Amino acid sequence: MATLSDIAKKANVSQAAASRVLNQDPTFIVSKEVRLAIRKAAAEMGYRTPRQKKDDAKVINVGIADWHSVPASRRREFSYENLVPLSQLDVEYSFSRLERGVTRELDAIIAVGIFSEEEIDEMILSSPNIIFLNNNQNDTIFDRMFIDYDTPVKKCFEYLKENGARRIAFLNGINEEAGIRIGYRRTEGVRSVMRDEGVYNEDLFLLGDLTDNSGREMMRKALSLGADAVVLGTQLIENGVLEEYEKSEKKPILILRRDIDLDYKKTKYPVVRMCSEQLWEITNLLIYSRLKRPAPPLKVYIQATFEAV
Repeated sequence: MATLSDIAKKANVSQAAASRVLNQDPTFIVSKEVRLAIRKAAAEMGYRTPRQKKDDAKVINVGIADWHSVPASRRREFSYENLVPLSQLDVEYSFSRLERGVTRELDAIIAVGIFSEEEIDEMILSSPNIIFLNNNQNDTIFDRMFIDYDTPVKKCFEYLKENGARRIAFLNGINEEAGIRIGYRRTEGVRSVMRDEGVYNEDLFLLGDLTDNSGREMMRKALSLGADAVVLGTQLIENGVLEEYEKSEKKPILILRRDIDLDYKKTKYPVVRMCSEQLWEITNLLIYSRLKRPAPPLKVYIQATFEAV
């Protein structure tokens, strides 16, 4: 079990400095670099302060770092206050969004997407407990959850072929702002699966931006090109797609994609569902376990689902 002396030695600071930083002393002024060195050493060594050891029945404050998965212009549409853990634990959870570059004291962070080392360092200043979703293969400090996207996507195209679809359109939004690219990896992943399944058609592989209006435009184009099935690549264009679909006389098979799905809404259409109830439950159990006692970092593999209604 790591001691305060061990943390101070690793961070090359005095034991008093390490103690005041880790116990969140607001009167202690220290540089960001020193604070990061101490917090990172504590994270690497699984150190818990005496106060953390005693405070086992508190509300667990969790920040969601989602700036690599949801563009800034759409974040207000998704409030993580609705994210209620399913596991029956002796604690309460409070969920909120952690904005990029903002530091605040949190018990844990759920980080969705691919993050740079600089971004990870910023997050460590907010919490030493980070769980990554599909990220950071080179990282060895934090728990990681890997979601199998390809299997349910493959199942969705198999379902379409079994139901006679031959002209399958794929609609996805991509976005780039402030050096962050959203949707590009997913696009290439689906393109690869469609080629493997023999259903790829360049003319029907439609890309726009992450807005409802773009969803409308892509849906209109897919219908005009005679698509007999339409697969969405993101939840963020769903409203526009459905609006255009519902008023059209043509009704190709429609498959939705749910990425965020905080309250697990049912749909009348088949859906590729990324974040299952099981994923959120296991994530919250990992957070709970991490706060209770130090342990080696874990890799957890979860399969997303395809639900044919």
